[in-house]
Amino acid sequence: MSQLPRLRPAAVASAAAVVLALGISGTAHAAAPTAAAGSAQRVGDDPDQPDNPLYDAPESLHAASGRESVSLSWGSLSAATAYEVYRAEAEGTEPDEVGTYKRLATVPESTYVDLDADPDVEYAYKVRALDDAGHVSPYTDPVRGTRDTVAPLSPQDLTVAREDERGVTLTWRSGNSDSVKYVLYRYTSPNSPATKVGSTTSLTLRDTKGDPGLMYTYEVRGVDAVGNESRGSNWVTATKTVTDTSVPAAPRMGNHQLVGKRLTLEWSQSSYVPISSYTVYRSKTSPVDITDPANRVATTTRTQYIGTVGEDERDYYYAVVATSTHDVSSAASASVKPAYEEPRPPYATQFYKVTPGAGSVSLSWYAPPYGSGDAPVTGYRVYRSTKPGITKENAEFSHDTSSEDYVDRGLTGGTTYYYAVTAINEDGLESALSPEVSATPTG
Repeated sequence: MSQLPRLRPAAVASAAAVVLALGISGTAHAAAPTAAAGSAQRVGDDPDQPDNPLYDAPESLHAASGRESVSLSWGSLSAATAYEVYRAEAEGTEPDEVGTYKRLATVPESTYVDLDADPDVEYAYKVRALDDAGHVSPYTDPVRGTRDTVAPLSPQDLTVAREDERGVTLTWRSGNSDSVKYVLYRYTSPNSPATKVGSTTSLTLRDTKGDPGLMYTYEVRGVDAVGNESRGSNWVTATKTVTDTSVPAAPRMGNHQLVGKRLTLEWSQSSYVPISSYTVYRSKTSPVDITDPANRVATTTRTQYIGTVGEDERDYYYAVVATSTHDVSSAASASVKPAYEEPRPPYATQFYKVTPGAGSVSLSWYAPPYGSGDAPVTGYRVYRSTKPGITKENAEFSHDTSSEDYVDRGLTGGTTYYYAVTAINEDGLESALSPEVSATPTG
């Protein structure tokens, strides 16, 4: 069925004037336009002008409240080239209980973000459309929005409902707040960083990811519709029960070094699930694939692995898996790639006791320290000369030993001898000379 075309109000008024002009005789006479119709109003101020293509207001004006702004959106009009956005402070709950509207902006699109809204003040917004000819549409019905920065009230009465091998179940009350969801946090101690367990729209949540046997502290916070988070609830402590099926925590990688051919890996482990062994894996890519038996390097009962690596094996990532006493394996540790360093000689040592005797000199020195990535000291070399300023090159005698003591015998009484000692490590590298000492044996 065809539809009658819409009559604008101005067209209806013109038709009525023709009917009145016909009178009883039936002859039509056009009514002369009044001054008000011709000049008192501008075309752009009257949405009901016959030639105004913007006779409808934009539809579906919506205000989305947020923490940083109020976002407006509305349906676009095909004849519009711009839109004017107006704002007034709300003074009551009824639509007309508002202050004076002020224009915020003229925008080309059918959206606007009010970044200048004062925090926690309710505003009324309305919009109208414009075109290039100066026509305007009617205003939309006002909508209200607020830049909401007020956090909800804290949840109350956080309670441990259950502790078992599956995890820790907690419940709480809403506290009559405007929270739309709740976020559960746990701490390893009151001063440790918070770990987000998860979020829920209900009043209960189970933490299944905590380490078995480790005592955690929990709190819950409410979150409102715009993301404001409340202060924490009361704290409670709880523990996931350790059983034969408990999965150990993944080892935490610590020091990792590759010095020369010496690879050193160190890690730490939670002590709550008893561990029987650790397996070291490696691969060319990260994360290390622990499902491939070919990537297995070694198994150890210590939280350290020291191995020998060839020149063609320097470019590897390493990871460690813990296995409990009930043969349950952990997830892999983080994959690490030790940076290669050239091997270093040992630190120099020094004598702490020099005792001359009959035709002999007794010498004692300190064992030098070495770092976790350094090759250990395996021996020492004692140098002797009858002239001061001893060097490795001008020494008249040298002797290798594995201890920190040496007695030099068969010496000539009354002759002064000069000594220095070096340390030699597992890689065969020799330290610098110790400070020189001297002694004169008796006859």
